[in-house]
Amino acid sequence: MSTKVGVGFSERVSSLEAGREAAGIALEKAGIKEGELAILFSTSKHDPTQIRDGVRSVLGPKTRLIGGYGTGVITDEKFGYDGYQMGVAVFSSDTVKFDMFIETGLADNEYNVGLALGKQMKDAEFRGTPNTILLYDFVKEKPQVEGMLWNINWATPLLAGMKESLGTWPPMAGIAMLGDWQANPTYQWFDDRIERHAAMSLVLSGGVQMNTLIMHGCKPLSDYRTITKAEKNIVLEIDSKPALDVIAELLGKERFKEWLDYPFFVIFGVNRGEKFGEFREDDYACRLLAGVDKQRKGLMMFEPDLIEGTEIQLMQRNISDFEYVRNRCEEIINRTKGTKPIFTFYVDCAGRGSAYSGTEGEEAEVVQEIIGSKMPLLGAYSGTEIALVGDVIQPCVFTGILCMFSE
Repeated sequence: MSTKVGVGFSERVSSLEAGREAAGIALEKAGIKEGELAILFSTSKHDPTQIRDGVRSVLGPKTRLIGGYGTGVITDEKFGYDGYQMGVAVFSSDTVKFDMFIETGLADNEYNVGLALGKQMKDAEFRGTPNTILLYDFVKEKPQVEGMLWNINWATPLLAGMKESLGTWPPMAGIAMLGDWQANPTYQWFDDRIERHAAMSLVLSGGVQMNTLIMHGCKPLSDYRTITKAEKNIVLEIDSKPALDVIAELLGKERFKEWLDYPFFVIFGVNRGEKFGEFREDDYACRLLAGVDKQRKGLMMFEPDLIEGTEIQLMQRNISDFEYVRNRCEEIINRTKGTKPIFTFYVDCAGRGSAYSGTEGEEAEVVQEIIGSKMPLLGAYSGTEIALVGDVIQPCVFTGILCMFSE
């Protein structure tokens, strides 16, 4: 039998019917009557219990379920965000082993949750390489601080805890699950459980390998600058100057007159490769500004890893270059030559959709054209993206991540 995968999509307003429709299409496309595993994503407009029950009514009681909310869903044929989108990928295989792990209580406890999740994986037995997808709840609670759009669960300590337990990283990518831009509660599915503030890992081992590739479409706009003062996720000083003043200087005072213009526009790059070598996108992790601490002239970042001594560069983004997206998609396909690609999981930052980035087209359509035309594809729009940057698994922001599985 080898491995069979099918992906279904629905935009039905009824959550029960959306789950049924997407699961039914997935089974039909896979050419199977039941699956071993189903990955689920839906927007927060859906009821998590009704989605689960709808999927279960089609897939039956034996199929393992894992997934959560996204601001939108992408498949090999359809995509959409901010509506009633629902996507399901169903798997059946006699060569691939599917393992799932979960730890709850993530809010304000990211390191310990990562430590426990990593220990579960460390103690498990896999069939060779444990190719891993990490899924965790992005939203902690609605923010109470002026200038901060979201109060989030951080990936940096979560990954630090996992690394402590695992010792060495397996092939891995991940998604911070975000249901909408209003920071409403985010839910996760794990078999029949419905959770909040959970971190989960899905491991595929056996006759399968995972190739990953990042797409952020950003290049350095400035020379290296050094963070000289920081507090948790707030960058207070750059080169011993107030951070907000440095950004105003780099951008030019005539271009942006108000600090309110900076969030979701200012992007820092952290180079994990050779400092003065040729630019390599795979060596750069992007850090997007989430808000401004106006009183202290600080920059509120999505992660707390821009600590004192970190060298950064201001980045210039160009995600409207769809030829670049096309080339990156072709590149990951070329990496799988000699194997049989069976499925691609696509994590795309919610801010890269055309409605928020201002592009005239959608990069999802290019990914569908190049990759979705060749194999089943399921993706979700995310809050934070997890990927290998240089030789480190770390959070990325304003990034697209392609994860291609091959036999």
